Amino acid sequence: MAYQGNPPGDPPYGGGPPYQGGQPPYPGGQPPYQGGQPPYHGGQPPYEGGQPPYQGGQPPYQGGQPQYQGGPGPYQGGPGPYQGGPGPYQGGPQYGAFTASQYAPWIQRVGAALVDWVPAWALLFIGALTGSRVVYILFWLVALGYQIYNRWILGGQGQSWGKRVIGIRLISEETGQPIGALNAFLRDICHIVDGIICGVGYLFPLWDAKRQTLADKIMRTVVIPA
Repeated sequence: MAYQGNPPGDPPYGGGPPYQGGQPPYPGGQPPYQGGQPPYHGGQPPYEGGQPPYQGGQPPYQGGQPQYQGGPGPYQGGPGPYQGGPGPYQGGPQYGAFTASQYAPWIQRVGAALVDWVPAWALLFIGALTGSRVVYILFWLVALGYQIYNRWILGGQGQSWGKRVIGIRLISEETGQPIGALNAFLRDICHIVDGIICGVGYLFPLWDAKRQTLADKIMRTVVIPA
């Protein structure tokens, strides 16, 4: 038998009177928002105050080792004076601060002078023994060449053969450097002053604070251990 529909006046849901006004009944599904705090539906909740969530980038400093905020500290001083190298030389022209024991002793200077001068004297003596003027002049020239090379060239560089054998060195008391060939020659000329006062000038290193001869004082030179 075919369905004829609801008879007139029947309620639409099969029982009970139809809705007549006021709040309509909730038909199911999502109820409508009624005001107040909406329900939380998942995901990132809204920011409610307090510590905001970390959003990436450089995190704030939380303690521990503090970050270095300044440049290098104040200069604390460089290395101490140079302590190496042979002899008492400490670097730079500081010879005025030497004690007498830091200069070459007089006996060492005598030994170096003997090594320097005895070969030249020996050549002149041998030349004179020959009795020949020509041979004597030849030996004299050889002795002169020896002195030029040994006393003035090598001596101007700090050490003649005699000073090298004994282990001492000639330097300028102002610069601490070798005095050069010309000044070495002039220093030997100044030794005339040491000799003309009965050789007393050569004895000055025995009591002088810097163990200088008069020639050393004139040329401002000192002799130190090599």
